[in-house]
Amino acid sequence: MTSSESPPVTAAARTASAGPATSQDPADRRRWFALAIVMTAAFMDLVDVTIVNIAIPSITRDTGASFTSIQWITAGYALAFAAGLITGGRLGDIHGRKRLFLIGIGGFTVASALCGFAVNPEMLVASRILQGGMAALMVPQVLSIVHATFPAHERGKVFGLFGAIVGLGAVSGPLLGALLTE
Repeated sequence: MTSSESPPVTAAARTASAGPATSQDPADRRRWFALAIVMTAAFMDLVDVTIVNIAIPSITRDTGASFTSIQWITAGYALAFAAGLITGGRLGDIHGRKRLFLIGIGGFTVASALCGFAVNPEMLVASRILQGGMAALMVPQVLSIVHATFPAHERGKVFGLFGAIVGLGAVSGPLLGALLTE
């Protein structure tokens, strides 16, 4: 190589000289929009786990639910969620995170509406169990989508945000339950 020739430029050198991608990149905006959606779903899950605890006296009074029914209303969600969580994650691996997330959030929304329209304790128990099962399809996809969407150097701040959303959801459930029963 003579002194007038420049060394070849590698792909890594081109990337380094181009600098970091700007936040105006459409792909960057899409992944942050996707993060907002999956974080909303995680928030809804935590709210629904805790919201019913405050509403127990109103549920008992309005539906005439027995003590056993109240136990199933509160525990049915958690039982279905826990029983289906590993299966929900594996189904996301097999059939795709996005597909399972959308099925889970759609079913969760329908089950939530059924809970609101429940005319008796039995319907409420069945709706809460369905809601927990749909959450078991939805929730494992949240962290999986975050892991697949964000590079390693950004995951720390994204998981920090996830922790804040989870904490806020757990605290908001009883507060929203109190507002709804008022």
